[in-house]
Amino acid sequence: MTLSLWRHISLPAWRDHPGRVALAVLAVALGVALAFGVHLLNGAALAEFTRAARSVNGQPDFILRASTGPLTDADLAEVLNRPEVATANPVIEAEALWPEVQGADGRAMSIRLIGLDPLALLGSAAEGRPLAPELTPQLEGKPAEALAERTVHLNAAARARLPADAQALRVRVPQPGNLPPKEAVLQVGGSIAAGQGPLGVLDIGDAQWLFGRLASLDRIDVQLVPGTDAAAWARQLPSRWVAQAPADEGARLSDMTRAYRVNLGLLSLMALFTGSFLVFAVLSLSTAQRLPQWALVGVLGVSARMRWRLILTEGAVIGLLGTALGLALGLGLAAGALHLLGSNLGLPADGPTAAGLLFQQPLALPALVYGALGLLAAGVAALAPALTVRRIAPALVLKGLGLPAGRPLPAWVAAALLVAGAGLAALPPLWGDTPVGAYLGMLCLLLGGLAWVPSLVRGLTQVLARAGGGALLMLARERTRDQASETRRALAGVLVALALAVAMTVMIGSFRQSLMAWLDEALPADLYVRSALRTPNGLPAPLSSTVVTGLGQLAEVARATPQRTARVRLRPAGDAVALTARDLRSGQLPQVQAWTGTRDPQALPVWTNEAGRDRDGLQPGRVFTAQWADTGQTVALQVMGVWRDYSRQSTALWMDLADYRRATGDDTATEAALWLRAGHTLDAARAAVRALGGADVELAAAGELRTLSLQIFDRSFLITVWLQAVALGVGLFGVMASQSAQALARRREFGLLRHLGLSRGQLMRLLGLEASLSAGAGAAAGLLLGLGLSLVLVKVVNPQSFHWTMDLYLPWARLAALVGLAFAAAVGASLLAGRRALGADAIRAVREDA
Repeated sequence: MTLSLWRHISLPAWRDHPGRVALAVLAVALGVALAFGVHLLNGAALAEFTRAARSVNGQPDFILRASTGPLTDADLAEVLNRPEVATANPVIEAEALWPEVQGADGRAMSIRLIGLDPLALLGSAAEGRPLAPELTPQLEGKPAEALAERTVHLNAAARARLPADAQALRVRVPQPGNLPPKEAVLQVGGSIAAGQGPLGVLDIGDAQWLFGRLASLDRIDVQLVPGTDAAAWARQLPSRWVAQAPADEGARLSDMTRAYRVNLGLLSLMALFTGSFLVFAVLSLSTAQRLPQWALVGVLGVSARMRWRLILTEGAVIGLLGTALGLALGLGLAAGALHLLGSNLGLPADGPTAAGLLFQQPLALPALVYGALGLLAAGVAALAPALTVRRIAPALVLKGLGLPAGRPLPAWVAAALLVAGAGLAALPPLWGDTPVGAYLGMLCLLLGGLAWVPSLVRGLTQVLARAGGGALLMLARERTRDQASETRRALAGVLVALALAVAMTVMIGSFRQSLMAWLDEALPADLYVRSALRTPNGLPAPLSSTVVTGLGQLAEVARATPQRTARVRLRPAGDAVALTARDLRSGQLPQVQAWTGTRDPQALPVWTNEAGRDRDGLQPGRVFTAQWADTGQTVALQVMGVWRDYSRQSTALWMDLADYRRATGDDTATEAALWLRAGHTLDAARAAVRALGGADVELAAAGELRTLSLQIFDRSFLITVWLQAVALGVGLFGVMASQSAQALARRREFGLLRHLGLSRGQLMRLLGLEASLSAGAGAAAGLLLGLGLSLVLVKVVNPQSFHWTMDLYLPWARLAALVGLAFAAAVGASLLAGRRALGADAIRAVREDA
């Protein structure tokens, strides 16, 4: 029965207005595509990171590290002598400078070098339990090359950068302490499959010699004899060893990026949320146009329940079409983004393709989830038109009395939703950094704002009633006040889209202004110098003492302040965090919180970023014991304040350079800040520093760092701005469709007013006054609601998700443009719809009714 009615009532109407239906389908499809595509991109990035990490780390049962300092060859011998150990592979790593190869920025490229035992890898592979298959050299029938002296086995990324016909490569490797870098020439051997960037594998003895770390090891990868109780074996190890199962790097990255992925995913759903209002507007317009048909089929015996089911079927068909198209578009969007990111996210030629990265992750469940969201959005949007058709009195409608009046919501509902939204926004985050309460609060605020529109409209009409005015203004006031609930429906889409656009505009503007102010504080010098060499943990290696001393003696430099980047552990065997030691007397930290209490004379003062305060409990005034990651020595520290840090989301500490040197005895520097002497240019200073340090130093001007940071910021928020525009456009189309529906439903009213003597021009002015009242209320509500949402984003979502606080900044020019656009679009849509409804059909409708 429902299908037959749909074929005879709905389908002809859709054929008459295919563009309108296509717009509703496209709104659902766009929302589903954005959400599904963002999910696929996140999943592909996580899958690739996991694959790359496993290719380098291998698949041992345990990874052994020293609880303090490095492991030694004696530790390896003791491990091998344990009967439960089948294979043990010693590993040592370093980042080497590759002077003969330059990157896209003109700087010498780095290559990651890993020293290991090739025999252990080949033996484990022969036994059918490969320890690190992608690090095992492929020697093409020349097994002796596995132990060849000074030989490096390269992956595809490194081989692609080798000069033509090169059989060797020259590298510079940092040495421990104050020793100068060692330069060596390595012969090119076999191939390895691991790694995205340039990577080479050496014999463990050659690596220890080259890295200047004889008898020293970073870790030992252990495979146990089959049948061994791994947990019991790990428990009986000596305390100087730390045994860890291979870290699931994909899970670790998932935890690190959860906040970003959740925020981007919810933002992508914004288009689907506003698209549901467009579906509502299209179905409302269709309902208004076919009102006599609904009344006629009602008189002929079609029940109210059947009419309700028919409208829901229309919404379901729109949802199905939009969902199917959206899932296909989302897959294409993700594949296109992967292609733009470098086809294979920087993989070598034999790695997975972009399509392969997408299909390596489960697709059925996400497709079902986002498909269900699309259907749910269309179904919810169809509820109001369906209820309207269900409540009509067919006989009265056939007499021209139109749609039944909407039932206004009590004012306390809006107030309750707004209060609930504010309360939810104050809840702490869940699952570490996910502001679930804040997002639920934003949803309640949006719903409360929608419920508040009728009260705002009535309030405006009361204010205008006291001002008096002519007959047209009186008619506009009375009509607007009586149809306040219909105004809420008509403006729902643009109000939500405008509120979200205002909120995102304020958040992005506040973030950008705060970032610019932070860069001015964090980069006070003119030129910054750091070592081009890297330590095994990826930090800059110390600059040579000659360079550090010479920087302050250059004629172009008025002042040079050294800086030391190191690492500390907040707890034994915990992950090391970054520590920056610099002369804090030369500039103020961008502090957001300072300790004003008593200072502990036995502890060194440090300052933490907001992530350290929130994640590791480093509150101002707290005294704690940390451990230098390189030496294992402990040190007492006291938190003297919290500083703003937009460069990372993990814990980081700052301390005075003099305190660092007294505590560690380390007088090296990894970076230096230079202030130029008056009359000297940056180019002259660069040339002087380059002549002093050669290829071992990297240079960056403060202006360049600021520009680069802002470019990265703007590029990161491009998708946000685009999603804003899409949501606002969908909302404006929804207003146009809703206004058309209302105008069509009022044809008999317009005809009656024409019979009473009002001219066509007066009716257009009446529509303009009504539209201005309702659009003004909607724009004001959208602006105020958007400002409230922006407070949640700036003061709750960003601090909870990323541990970044920022100052609130209101870009009034952009906000005025957004509000003006929404107001003009709503008024213009009403006038256009009214112009169509004020034709001869209006007068004819009254005559037919008579």
